[in-house]
Parts: sequence; structure tokens; C-alpha cells
Amino acid sequence: MLDAQVHNQLLAYTDRELKLLSQNSTFNHVFKKRVERQFFKDEYIFIEKQTRFIEVPLHSHEYIELVYVYQGKMRQNVNGKDIVQNQGEILLLNQFATHEIEAASDEDIIINFIIEPEFFGRLISLFDSENLITEFILASINGKKRHGEHIHFKVGDNQCIQELVEKIICEIYGDNLIKQIKVHFLVGLLITELLCNIDSSDYYVSVNYNDSLAIMVLKYIEDNYQDASLKEISNQLNQPNYRISRLLKNFTGKTFSELLLEKRMERVIYLLKNTDYSIMEVINMTGYENASHFYKVFRDKYNVSLKYFRDHAK
Repeated sequence: MLDAQVHNQLLAYTDRELKLLSQNSTFNHVFKKRVERQFFKDEYIFIEKQTRFIEVPLHSHEYIELVYVYQGKMRQNVNGKDIVQNQGEILLLNQFATHEIEAASDEDIIINFIIEPEFFGRLISLFDSENLITEFILASINGKKRHGEHIHFKVGDNQCIQELVEKIICEIYGDNLIKQIKVHFLVGLLITELLCNIDSSDYYVSVNYNDSLAIMVLKYIEDNYQDASLKEISNQLNQPNYRISRLLKNFTGKTFSELLLEKRMERVIYLLKNTDYSIMEVINMTGYENASHFYKVFRDKYNVSLKYFRDHAK
């Protein structure tokens, strides 16, 4: 149960709602990538209360949206499908979804989590590639040949998820100096809990055979970055090298070698920051055989030497 003060703040009318009530007017709902009336602001996540008493016309947006019904109901049409969200339920929409929203009444309190796709990129390594929510996230991050996709999590009776959302809301209204970090972790944990409750959901996730192959290759790189090779994964999938290369390029905009290097770079950064292994040991642990070349690639990418980065990383 939320703190009484926070609960009352959620129920209170915003300036926009007061204007709507007093003038019985309509307005053109303008969507911005950087909303101005957010409760909480950081680099990747914006959180705001849905404005009541006004319909929201059909639209799409450039971000991923997670909609939580704190109280009452929310009625909308998503990708041509009528959806009613009850109290405690969560709707996850990717940036290609189109939806229109019915006007919320006085007792309908809805919280919108506006999330940059890059935030999910930080979580993707935690998820199983065969899981629907992983496919959804990959679809949201990828900007090519995609359709509107959504997942309706019917988790109103899931106490763990409800407590997580309430913690996030409390952080939004709190004065904690590190609340940005806390909200990042809590939202990541919320997504993970939703992943565990995929069976309690209605979903529309469009992943075709080619995309499934690309997902398998990405998972292969994630799990085998030390000795991964295009030839090996091509043999595993019984596909010619050129087809795997083309699929990856279409799906991510990058080649197999570029993706493998990115993963190895990511691992090098982690090891330099969090361990006392020597630079040469770190390079060997990531599977890079040509140390001299890696030194050059690292400098080209980060504009500093490996030694300089190690000296300042901690």
C-alpha cells in the first residue's frame, strides 16, 4: 500500500486537469520525446500520470511505453484491438504501436513509464532469447521492418509486481539523491518479474523465421564471445555464411564481426573496471588473439589507451 501522502498526490488534479474541468475544453494532445510535466526525469526513463478527462487521438511514438493502472480502469485501442486494463495491470507497447485512448474518469489513475529503447539494450543480456518478452524488446530496439507490438500483463493480483511498482512511484516522489539509479534498478527488476509472468498475459509479438534466426545468432555471440565464429553458428543453424551475414545486417545494421567486437569491448570494459587482471589477461579472456590490433581498435573507439582507461576506470 502506498504512503498516504503519495496516494493523495496521485489523486490530486494536475493543472491541465483543472483547466479541462473548469473550461470543459479540448486540446490538441502533443507528444514529445522529452515531456515537460514529468514527475521524474533521467537519461532513459520518464514517468508521468496520465491526464484524465480527455481522449487521446490515434498516435504512435519513438519510445517504449509501459502503462500501469494504479486505480480504476483504462480503455484504449492498440493496433486495432480493444483493450481494457484493470487495476494493477500493465501494458507494454513498443515504439511502432499505434493506439488511441478513451478519456479517463475521476477515479482512473494511470501511470505512464516512457522508456528509451536504449535502456532495454542494457537488460537484453539477462533474458532468454526464446522468451516472448525478449523478442518484444529486440523488436523494439530494432528500427527496421517492424510492426506495432504489445503485451498486456494481467498481474493485478501479483503482490510482488504491485509492490515493485509502488516502490518506483515512491521513489518518483521522494528526495533520495540516488533515486535515478534506484529507479533504473527497480524498472529492470520489474521487467524481469514480468518476464516470469509471461503466462499471465495477452500478447501480440510478430517474429518471423528470419528474425528468429537473427535472435539465435545474437544469443550465440552473447554466450560464446570468446571463440565465436560465423562459420560455427552458420553450421549450427544449417545456413550458409552469406545468409547469416545478410540477416544480421538487416536485423541490426551491423555485421557479425562488428557485433562480436562490441560484445568483447563490453566485456573488456567490465573487467578493467571491476577486476585486477592485467590488460593482457583481460584481452586474452575476451578471446581477442591479436593484442596489438585490439589496442588500436580500443583507442580508435574510446580516444584513450587501454592503460589510461584502466588507470582512471576505478
